[in-house]
Amino acid sequence: MNPKSKVPSIPIGESISWEDWLAGRKARRRASRLVEPQPIRRKKGSSDLRLKKLFKGKRGLPFRPTSEL
Repeated sequence: MNPKSKVPSIPIGESISWEDWLAGRKARRRASRLVEPQPIRRKKGSSDLRLKKLFKGKRGLPFRPTSEL
């Protein structure tokens, strides 16, 4: 993680730690709530048939709070 930045960045050619990924997820959710208070998900997409087969009729997994991860 960049010591100057509060949001972790993924180094090119390297992996990111689980803790850094969670910190980044929290920051992305905070930023997205400035635009839309609810989770943002497209209503339709080109991969709907494939996704609905994988997720039992839904387009993806339900959103979970970061605290549950």
